[in-house]
Amino acid sequence: MPAWIAYLVHASAAAIAYGIFTVRRRSGDERALKVFEIATAVVLAGALLALTSGPILIDFYKAYLYAGNAVLSQPSTLYDCNRGQCFVNLPIVALLFAPLAPLDPSIAGVAFSAAGAALLVAAVRRMARGRSADTIVWMALLSGPIYYSVRIGNTTHMLLLPLLMAFGRLADGRGAGGAGAILAALSLLKPPLALFLPYLVLRRHFRAAVVMGACAACIVAASIAWFGIDLHAFWFREFVINQGSRPIAAYNVQSVNGFLAHLLTRGHLRDWYPIDAGPRFSMLSAALSAALVAAVLFECWRAGSPKTSAAHHVELGMILCLTVLVAPISWTHYDLLLLIPGAALVSRWASLEPRCRAGLAAALILIAPPVVVLSVQSRIGNALYERLLVSHYFAGAVVLLAVLMAERQRIAKTTPEHSRLSAVTASNA
Repeated sequence: MPAWIAYLVHASAAAIAYGIFTVRRRSGDERALKVFEIATAVVLAGALLALTSGPILIDFYKAYLYAGNAVLSQPSTLYDCNRGQCFVNLPIVALLFAPLAPLDPSIAGVAFSAAGAALLVAAVRRMARGRSADTIVWMALLSGPIYYSVRIGNTTHMLLLPLLMAFGRLADGRGAGGAGAILAALSLLKPPLALFLPYLVLRRHFRAAVVMGACAACIVAASIAWFGIDLHAFWFREFVINQGSRPIAAYNVQSVNGFLAHLLTRGHLRDWYPIDAGPRFSMLSAALSAALVAAVLFECWRAGSPKTSAAHHVELGMILCLTVLVAPISWTHYDLLLLIPGAALVSRWASLEPRCRAGLAAALILIAPPVVVLSVQSRIGNALYERLLVSHYFAGAVVLLAVLMAERQRIAKTTPEHSRLSAVTASNA
């Protein structure tokens, strides 16, 4: 089936949702077209799950369930990657999937998918509050990266809820230790999230930073004690040094490395093995990543320490966005995590500046499409798609980061303390 059909279904559902919102606003009846809305949502979810790229539950069967079987019986085979897909986390993480190993694979897949769906629904309910609740629900329903994560059986969509919980604890100023423990556990599942540790230190969230570092260190130490240093040395050499130093140019890699690999090479959109890109590539990647990090650090310094819950949420969203962008390998399903800052900004739509509203709309549109790889017949069109347009998720994340930075500065300028300091400075001038 042509991949463009997924885009057609996605666009049609978005148009229907917009029409429903318009009817509600004009009629003033929140229940208007509710049955039609639910039916559209169900059809959309089923269609996009069916049309999204990737073998069904491939990550679950070829990585997680495999690891659950191997971790207790033959740990030395845990990283056997001759199967087209392999487990890439620390050995101790495989114990999470050991309870599913005795089950029939089909039953295990259903159980894993059901657990993921439950966590996803809970996360969307937590995000969808206030007057923008319906809009945020539709943001999730139209999120192509969510369907991709669910279809291939990854764990990324399961992280939305614990990330929301950690962000809530940090923003409220209560339960910092719990936030640190949550972030430590999540960073072992998705190592790029370890970037939150230096952020916590720089922002002097020392309790959260100490707990995060201590929990991560204890888990790593327990893993080494259980499985031995040799297995961990192999893991570090294979998945941190080798894969981390060479880019993957597949269409579903949407990081700085992925963007540059798409831009500078061709013919690798369906190639999931690291390629030798040369020193020029490494220099460009390091420079672009450093520029993004420097921009975020400068904005955090210029805005000062966050004084309100809104400022905390926006700044945490900046770090999450930066994490997705600069990680050596950010798969497309990582972009679903950007629903967190996206939903936070949508809930503050009325207070956003016009340019931020336009940027947010553009970012959400770029991040939302279904994860498919198109076949463009025109030679010029195909080159344009392979080198540039396929990286639209990366572009959306960059735009979203820019919007978050602008909003962070606006919040800083409108806080009472900032206004008072500005007045004092003006009077002394």
